[in-house]
Amino acid sequence: MSGLRVYSTSVTGSREIKSQQSEVTRILDGKRIQYELVDISQDNALREEMRTLAGDPKAIPPQICNGNKYCGVGRAGCRGVGT
Repeated sequence: MSGLRVYSTSVTGSREIKSQQSEVTRILDGKRIQYELVDISQDNALREEMRTLAGDPKAIPPQICNGNKYCGVGRAGCRGVGT
């Protein structure tokens, strides 16, 4: 696994999760940063991979990893991506 990966889900009823996912991808696209969008709703193994990398068994998308290095996300993480 290499490169920037954004773990997200296409299946959520949460406006907050949808908004955070959109913000992360908008920022990365705006800065022309290449990334792989990983939809954890397609495979439980992907969700477990995201949670393992995040070090949190209850982690929810969006989460960002660079290779096997967890970069974080969430409200504070989103602000950090743009700086």
